Amino acid sequence: LDFELEMGVFVGGPPTSPGSTITMEEVEDRIFGLVVMNDWSARDIQAWEYVPLGPFGAKNFATSISPWVVPYEALLPFRTPPVSPQDDPCPLPYLQDPNYDAFDVDLTVTIQGQGMSEAAVVSKSNMKNLYWNIRQQLVHHTVTGCS
Repeated sequence: LDFELEMGVFVGGPPTSPGSTITMEEVEDRIFGLVVMNDWSARDIQAWEYVPLGPFGAKNFATSISPWVVPYEALLPFRTPPVSPQDDPCPLPYLQDPNYDAFDVDLTVTIQGQGMSEAAVVSKSNMKNLYWNIRQQLVHHTVTGCS
């Protein structure tokens, strides 16, 4: 199995019309909160599926989230400049965020297998390392008509 350290976003607000998008100006009003998320992948099946199908069943057989939702408002005091300037690639106009920032939130993955007396740290990161911030990711998600 492969794991991925990801953040999931709970969204809300009034329904949008099918095919409409959310703009950068209105996106924060749609974000309720964030969770730590893992989109499990089966690498051995994924390798078989890649040709000719591309990733399919191996990428979507399980998703797990943390048992808590951190309200978006609780994260606001942790706003910080991102690690990298956003210039390569330069965002398309609909993704240009006049308030481009990130959250200073440490993220750590540990694994404790059978027979291990304690968990081993296998990955450490911080949300400020994201190139595309949460607002940009949500706005981009709606450009294909996902409402």
